[in-house]
Amino acid sequence: MTDMQQALTVSGLIFGIVMMSQYGRREYNWHRVLLPLSSTATVGYFYLKGMPIQAVDWVVYGVGALVGLAFGLVASATTGLDRDATDGRTYTRCGTWFLTTWLAAVALRIGFVYAAEHNTWFHQHLGEFLTEHDIITDAIAPFFVIMALAMVLTRVVLIGLRVSGASPARISR
Repeated sequence: MTDMQQALTVSGLIFGIVMMSQYGRREYNWHRVLLPLSSTATVGYFYLKGMPIQAVDWVVYGVGALVGLAFGLVASATTGLDRDATDGRTYTRCGTWFLTTWLAAVALRIGFVYAAEHNTWFHQHLGEFLTEHDIITDAIAPFFVIMALAMVLTRVVLIGLRVSGASPARISR
């Protein structure tokens, strides 16, 4: 499988799971928390086992986690919460901005891989950057997987914190 095929497969899988389980108005329950966590953790396990772990690789992965944290903050901010006044159940609302946030994260990954494989200028400068900083190309895929894991984890934690501090009335963003 080429890097582009792998990027499309992993990105599409995570995007599909998140959209199918989170998009629209959904009751907030353990299923809504565990499904994105368990699915991204499973994908993460298969793509992170055997990843390079030299000192500089940890810096690369840290940057991936920070990028994922930023996207997770935006995804959380674009998720609304409602509490039903009759039964007290809490619901998440994920619409266009949530979808756009996830599409931007997926486009970042696919665009990077596409440019690295098909754009001579980008490929050359990427190679120079990696060589100059002693980063091996095998650290790139884990960067994006860690980014996705951090994005999902950040959103799950922040929504959970918002729900736990929620009042019985309508919960705003």
